[in-house]
This record gives sequence, C-alpha cells and structure tokens, in this order.
Amino acid sequence: MTNAWIVVLQQHLASLPPLQQQSLKATTNAGACLDIIRLARGRQKGYDRLLLALQGLIDPIKRFEGVIDVIVQVNSDIASPIWGPLRLVLGLASERLATLQNITALLERLVEPLFRFQNYEALFHSNAAVNRSIYNLYTPLIGFCAAIIRYHSQSSLRNVLSSFDKEFREASESIRHCWTEVDIAANAANIEEAQLARAAETSRRAVQIRTDVLRWLCPSNVQDDLREQSSICMANSCEWILESPEYNVFTRPGGSTVLTILGRPGEGKTFLATFVVETLLRADNTQVLYFFCKAGDPEKRSVLRVLQTLLAQLLRSDIMLSEVIEEIYYNNGHAVAQSLVDVQAAFGLALQATQSPDVCIVIDGLDECQNNLDLIRTLLELTSNAATAQKADGLKDHGNFLRLDATYRTASIRAYALQRVSNMRVLSSKRLQQLAAGEVCSAAQGLWLYARLMLDEIQHLPNITMIQHQLRNIPRGLQQLYTQILTTLASTIDDWQLAVAQQIFLWVDFNDVILTVSEDNLSLAVLEIALQYVSMGEPVHDSIPLIRRLGGHMVDVFEADDSPAAVDFIHHTARQYVEWSSTAPSAQVPVILKPRRLRELHCAATAAWYLSQHPKAKSDCHRLRQTRGALRGVQYFEMAYALWDAFKLADLPSRLDDEESIQITELCSQLIHFLSSDQCLTWIEMAVLINYAGGYSLLLDNVEDALAASSEPPASTHSSFEAFRQARHVFFTDYAYVICRTGPNQCLSGLEGERRAHNAPAGFYERPLARKLLQIGRRYSNLHDEV
Repeated sequence: MTNAWIVVLQQHLASLPPLQQQSLKATTNAGACLDIIRLARGRQKGYDRLLLALQGLIDPIKRFEGVIDVIVQVNSDIASPIWGPLRLVLGLASERLATLQNITALLERLVEPLFRFQNYEALFHSNAAVNRSIYNLYTPLIGFCAAIIRYHSQSSLRNVLSSFDKEFREASESIRHCWTEVDIAANAANIEEAQLARAAETSRRAVQIRTDVLRWLCPSNVQDDLREQSSICMANSCEWILESPEYNVFTRPGGSTVLTILGRPGEGKTFLATFVVETLLRADNTQVLYFFCKAGDPEKRSVLRVLQTLLAQLLRSDIMLSEVIEEIYYNNGHAVAQSLVDVQAAFGLALQATQSPDVCIVIDGLDECQNNLDLIRTLLELTSNAATAQKADGLKDHGNFLRLDATYRTASIRAYALQRVSNMRVLSSKRLQQLAAGEVCSAAQGLWLYARLMLDEIQHLPNITMIQHQLRNIPRGLQQLYTQILTTLASTIDDWQLAVAQQIFLWVDFNDVILTVSEDNLSLAVLEIALQYVSMGEPVHDSIPLIRRLGGHMVDVFEADDSPAAVDFIHHTARQYVEWSSTAPSAQVPVILKPRRLRELHCAATAAWYLSQHPKAKSDCHRLRQTRGALRGVQYFEMAYALWDAFKLADLPSRLDDEESIQITELCSQLIHFLSSDQCLTWIEMAVLINYAGGYSLLLDNVEDALAASSEPPASTHSSFEAFRQARHVFFTDYAYVICRTGPNQCLSGLEGERRAHNAPAGFYERPLARKLLQIGRRYSNLHDEV
C-alpha cells in the first residue's frame, strides 16, 4: 500500500471521536453486525429484507477483507477493515433504516466487479495497478462510514433525520467509476481468467442488475393475493365474461385499450379480476401485469406501490430490461425507490423496450387506491392495454364498460348456495335445500359476498325450525346482514366476551387516522392491550382464535413470516359498515358497535390505564430515560394518540341514550382522575423525552389543540363531560406554559414566538401536579439544545 493510501486512511480514522477510534482496534466479524440488526428489527418489514441482503454478502466481503488485510499490518488503528466500521455504523444508526439500506447498497456495489475474477487476491499482490484500483473501491466505503460515525457521535440525542443520500450518491458514483479501473487493470495484466470471464459478463451483470433493481423497487407480494382469490373462487362462476362483447372487444387485435368492470361492493369484481389474470397468463405472446389494491393495507393502496410492483413483474419477464432503467436506478440516490417520478420514468422505458407484443395490466380495487385517478392517467399514458376492476366511475372517457348485474351471476350464486346447503347435516331434505338456496340467491341480488356471509349464518343454526325462521326474516342488503351477524353474535356470548368484541371494533381501524404511527395496520399487540384492559388487567392467552371468533366474519388477524401479526377487516364493505356505525343513531347500531359512538372516550380510558398501570409502559419509560433515543417495538404512540383524540374532543354525539350517558359519566371520571393525579406522569415524561430530544414542535401543537377544544362549553349539557372539559382546560393551560418555558419551542422568535407564548397560569405554583410537570420539563430541557 502506497504512502498516499496510508494518509487517506489515517485522515478518515483521525476524524473519528476517541471512543470510536478505540473501538476500531478490536476485531469483529459479520455475526456481530447481523446481531445488531436483529436487535433493532422491531416492527419494520425492511429490516428482514436488510438481513437477507447482508447474509448474501458475507462470503464475498470476507474474501475482499482478506485481500486488503495488509491495511491491518500497516495501520494498527483498525483491526477489521470492513466489519469494524460497519459495526460502528450499525450500532449508532440502527434506528435509521434508510441509512442502513444505503450502506447495504454500497457493499453490493463494492464487491460487484470482483466476482469477475477468481484469483484477484494474487493479482492484488502482484500488480500495482490492480492493487491501487482495489483500494479505490475501499476508500469511498470507509469515507461514507466515517461521515455517519462522526455525525451520530456528536450527540446521542441528535434528531437523526438525514439518510446521507448526498454522501451515498457520491460514494456510489466513486465506486462505480472504480469498476472501470479494476477492469482496465485486470486486462492490462492480461489475466487469462479475466479474459474468459468477459464472455459471460454481459449475462451475469444483467442478472445482478435485475436483482439490485428488484430490491430497489421492493414490490408488494401480489402472487399470494392471486393464489388466495383463486382458491376460494367457485369453479365455472366467471367463464361468462369470456363471451361478453366488452371482453372480446378488449382482447381482439386493434380493439379497445381499456376494459372497465363496474359493480357494487361484494358483486365479485375481485374474482373476475383473478379469472382474467389467470386466463391472460395462459395466452400466448401476452405479458400480464396485475395488482390487487386494498384500502386497509398501506403496502397496497398507493400509486407508487402499484407502479413498483407492476414494473417488477415486467422486469422478471425479460432479464435485459433492467439495463434499460439502470441509469435511473443508479442516479436515484436511495436504496429503496421513493420517487414516483423515477418509477414512472423507469416503467415507461421498460414498456417501450419490452419484446412482448401485448402488455395487459389488470388492477383490482381501483376505488381502494389513494389518488386512483392519477394512477389511471399514468397507466393510460404508459401502455395500450389495461384491464381494470373497480367500483368508481373513473374511466368514462377511456374504453368500454362492463357493468355487472344480477343476470351474470344468479345461476352461479344459486349453484354455490346449493353446494353449501347440501353439505349442511341439518338440511337433509332436498326440498329444504332448494328453498334455502333459492331464498339466499334471491336476497343476494347478485352479491357473492352476501351469499357467502348469509350461508355462514345459516350453517351455524342448530335446527330446521331456526333455519326456516331465518329464511322468513332474511336480511336485505349487506347493511342489514352485518347488523344481524353482530346482533346474533351478541346474543350468544357472555359479558366478558361482549366487552372483548366491543374492543375489537373500537380499535380495528384506529391506525387509519394516525399515519405517523406506523405504515402497518393495527398491530395485534395494541389490540391485546385493549383486551387486557377489559380482562381485569390480566393478559389474554390465545388471543388470535378469540379475535377471529368474536370478529363476526368481519375482522381477522393476518399473520406473515416477515412481519408482526396485524388486525384488519376482511372486506372493505365491513370497514364501511363499521365506520357508518360511529355516527349512526344509537337505536340502529348493534350493541357490539355502540361504543364506537363514544370511541374517543373509550380508547382514551384504555390508554390511560396502560400508561399509568401497565408494567410495559413503565419499562419503556425507563428504557427511554437510558437511551434518550427513538422508541421501537412499543405501543406508546398508539396509546398517546388515543389520549389526544379524547383531549381534543369538543362535543358529544347527539341523541344519547341512557346507557351512553352512564358510560360518559364513568369514562370522564376516569380521564379526569388521570389528568389531575400522578397517573399521567409516565405519559408526560415519555412525551417530553421524545419531543425534546427530537426538537419537535408537535407536542405543543397537540397541547394547544386540546386547549382550544376545552376553551368553550360544548353544546351538550352532560355535566360529566363539562367537568372533563374544565379539567382539561386547567391541565393543558399548565402544560402549555411548561413546554414554552422548558421545551424546544422557547427558541421560536418573531411573531410566531409571540403567538405561542404562554404565561404562567393563575395558581400554577399552588398546584402540586403543575409543579411536577415543570420539574419534568426542566429535567430534560437540555435535550433540545443538543439537537
């Protein structure tokens, strides 16, 4: 190694803090680095993908580190040239997934050119040019690691918002430039092995680029959606579409570029989309791209995610297409695609370059996709053939329409109903089977979902008399059916099970309104807290079967290998029905859903119990004091937002019944006690730690919103809610003053600072709780100064 490289390496090492310099003198290995990621994995799916990528790089990195191990002989300040800096970066930035993804991408690009040479170790020691070019590959990596280590080591309390994209792009470009140096050096040395490898390089490099690009796209798993829908779709129930004029116009050469299938929720559009995909997959010379949108799944409701997945499917069909978008990939500057503009451009280039004569795109559930009109416009610009299944009327000016009506499905639904009832032991009579199937088919009015749910209800009835009663009083439409399902369920369970069912429907869609908490649906862990709350504080064992049984065929627990279990609606019509119940008149709402009319108060009561009495909240607060860092794998944020929803509540629903009035008294009493006693201090301390250390103004925003909501008497005349309003006003007046005195908002200047200034409230120093709030604020007031 030349003196110049010694100087460069020493400059990077000397720029590090003494503690990190000392750490680099100790040997380490790949296992230690992977252990750090496993500990930090928490709830984010991205960490599993990161582990998978790093595991595949272990052997080539070991080989590379062995080659440049001469560094250790020349400089005793570093014992493991690659794993040492990586271990420091992973330890300091383990909470920053974007930074870790960038590091992984650099490692992939570092070892990529070296796969071409089976004996570059010997070449490294015998040829000065190769020696120099391989050190060129190493230098950007150590420089990038040093920049991250310096940044994070300045303060453990720093709010790490940077993913070092600029530094990543510079290091990535430098490494990419060095590929050429390695090739030139190897060819100049006339290595026979390198010359032989050159013949296979184009194909091998295309595979590597495609692997990198697919990892960058991070597509959703829609193959499982296709298999699941196909497995439950009744045989011969969708073939009719092949004979429809609209479908034939779409599939014939020169026909319409768009087929829009319109229908009501539950009419079987997803089954039709599945059937169309499978039919087109069997066709010759047709490339099929497909996606199933789901409103309740953050990974399957954004335009970006749809395009990422469609592009990934196209790339898998043609290995050379990845090279077409290679420049966009390298210039993007992110380990995972985040720019809709870049993905659109890449998709357009790939479609222009594909060798497939026909590209058909099938999108199911366009009405469940956010900004679906933007998606439609993009797809119409990018491709000539698109098949869509949707409810919304968003393609009026494009292509032909197939509107579903009962005539298409009556015979199939009747056949399905006959198949189901023939397997019910209690219905042994052919006449009763025909009667039951006919009544269900008639009431379904073409809705597959209705038929399935109604037959599920009939299947659980114990005798013919009850089945006949059900058929005489069969519900009309999904709303009546959902009401009957929940009413019947409530009549068959005890008081504890009823309380559990009510908690399920209180919390199932809670994360929909708090996007800052997580990209996932409601985690099972959060719901289990609510179940523990109504179980006298004791954990509920085997919660998944319990939730599925009390979810009334509307809610399920979804388990996956690479992510924690989550709770969600089975069908988006169930979500719509439950949302309707939140504002519907009390008399029309099933008892299981009635608490949703007072949802803010119910959820806040659960959160107050958790943050004041649950051992995990105490341990999380203790851990936060020790680390002064971000929380991962905890339920603090969901519980905190549940409190804020109640504290920002300005009024009650109209037309309260007597039972609701009693509940308001009980719930307001609990929340008043929480705000006027030491019960709230764990919540206050965690909120102050997180927001002061991060320099966030969100805490003051929430306090001011709660203060505004409690400033004016509500229209409701309920005395307990009025007492709750007054208690909130006193508490948040004190809290706002504490934050302005001790928090990061004290640095606001000018008109904004004057607007948000809160003076000491009257009697502040006479209130013991107010003084304790001030003590907490002062204890952590130094945190935001270091941000």
